[in-house]
Amino acid sequence: MKALFVSKELNLTSGSGVGARMHRDTLTAILKSNNVYIVDLSFSGKQTNTPNYRTYGKYKSKLERIRRCFQKNQFFLSNEIIDDICNIISDNNIKFVFLDDSVFGKLATTIKKRYPKVVIVSFFHDVKASLYPIWMKSAKLWDKVDMMIGLKNEEISVCSVDKNIVLNLAENNLLYQYYGKKADYFLPVCVGEPAVCKKDPYIQQTVSGKKRILFVGALYQPNINGVHWFYKNVFTKISNEYDLWVVGKGLDTVEWKIQNDASFHVKGFVDSLADYYEYADVVIAPLTDGGGMKIKTAEAISYGKTFIGSSESLRGYYENMQENIRKKFVFQCDSAEEYINAFNYLSKNGIKRKNEELIQIYEENYSPSAAYNVMKKILEETTGVNI
Repeated sequence: MKALFVSKELNLTSGSGVGARMHRDTLTAILKSNNVYIVDLSFSGKQTNTPNYRTYGKYKSKLERIRRCFQKNQFFLSNEIIDDICNIISDNNIKFVFLDDSVFGKLATTIKKRYPKVVIVSFFHDVKASLYPIWMKSAKLWDKVDMMIGLKNEEISVCSVDKNIVLNLAENNLLYQYYGKKADYFLPVCVGEPAVCKKDPYIQQTVSGKKRILFVGALYQPNINGVHWFYKNVFTKISNEYDLWVVGKGLDTVEWKIQNDASFHVKGFVDSLADYYEYADVVIAPLTDGGGMKIKTAEAISYGKTFIGSSESLRGYYENMQENIRKKFVFQCDSAEEYINAFNYLSKNGIKRKNEELIQIYEENYSPSAAYNVMKKILEETTGVNI
């Protein structure tokens, strides 16, 4: 069986980019690379046209972006691109289409109109109806227009595709809240196997004798806000026992306004996070904004790390954890008092740098093998083909 994978996230370093690449790689692992055709709608890189891989690059001018808006397409799609995608389906006898976002409504309806027997599934990295209205408040004019078009396309997509896939129960509730429809499948965030520690000398040279708190994230305002809040309201109360490490692309360019604190370490982009996780005692994620499931939460769990995070960073994870995991290895905190209580508990009861109970949760729910099992089930049940 031949399949088409369409995504606009493949080159992003953010969580949705990690998720998109996992979906692509899982589909390819199941069907083999020569049977999977990939349409990459992200902007980075030049236009490419190989037998199994198609990219279109960025629109050439502002006028072209405006034209796409009048076509009722978001900035990454045009009617011409939609036609080309349909030709890929026809020329290669595609039977299954995985749309790696919920905003491909016009594309989905065009495919269904031309090829009604082709199975189309749509994956929600998040429910845009719950996020776009918030983002639009601070967006520029054409970005607002683009998001309005995206909202309409999400509405169209929900009813046009054969099956809708969401991350978890919370996202399913949002889907029903906004569109009166429940998802057909759950496909949680899944991340690759933990990398091998390389014994980075930079990390080893900064050993202070204190335990280490690690925050990992990209240059994203909610991440910056979360770290600032944590430092001011929590870390200053526990810094006699801990160092705080902040790691992620672009975070070394932030003006943190933290003066002469030897316990506060910031590192920008690193080739591998394995060493930072290896030497971390506790991983934190004090986030209050966003949607979907946070990739970094699954990543921390994959390393077996004690985790302290907000309701937002644990959404989709915490509600599925047993009581013997909650408040022992994973702590959900939304106030400074709750964070400090969690650290006090750990000080009293001790911290292991590797908790096998968490690694088991990762293997069963958030690993490549877990993604493989869910994707295989979706393929077989929607197409009727025994793979």
